[in-house]
Amino acid sequence: MNRMRLLVGGPMSEWPDDLKNGLLDGPWAAADRGSLRLLHLGQVPVLTVGDFDSVTFEERQEIVGQLPKIVSVKPEKDDTDTELLLSLVEKNYHPDKIEIYGATGGRIDQLLSNIWIFTQPRFTSIVEKVAIIDRNNRIDFFLPGEHTIIKEPTMKYLGFMPLIPVSGLSLLDEKYRLDDWSGNPFSFSSNEFLGEVNHFSFKSGIVAVIQSRDLIGQTADQ
Repeated sequence: MNRMRLLVGGPMSEWPDDLKNGLLDGPWAAADRGSLRLLHLGQVPVLTVGDFDSVTFEERQEIVGQLPKIVSVKPEKDDTDTELLLSLVEKNYHPDKIEIYGATGGRIDQLLSNIWIFTQPRFTSIVEKVAIIDRNNRIDFFLPGEHTIIKEPTMKYLGFMPLIPVSGLSLLDEKYRLDDWSGNPFSFSSNEFLGEVNHFSFKSGIVAVIQSRDLIGQTADQ
């Protein structure tokens, strides 16, 4: 399977337009209320996990019969819905790429949890498969090595965020360069592409690369 898309429970206001308009094909997997939202878009998730605490009794009755595979969990569980969904998707489907939607907006603790998931050793094997996508941002995750990043057409800015201590971080051909930096988790923000393709490298750690743009209708100073 080349790519799988995951929808978790963040607010619809942060969805990219293609998702809002039902233009992103599956296969999809969902966490909790994400399954209801996908069904309303005409997409049937192949896998749903959660305790369904974010849907009403009536909504649950509506959706359960339409979902081919449900993994029910208790509210008091060790894994977040996103962690469990990622684990099951990798175990059962082995996609080459995983796009996560609905992981931003709303509660900040859930946003940070969804990003720092990928510092857990159990997810090391899938780190570089994953992208978190919303209407104004795309986050990709990288392990040590030399990397090429391709500019998303609608994005302007680049951010480099070591998630654990990093050594040898070099931004080779971005607007603001960096040479052989080492240190603890930190966010280098508001960098920019020079051209449609840029490169960076590092020797150890995990780095999140964030492509972003200003909020639609706003400038950077607002």
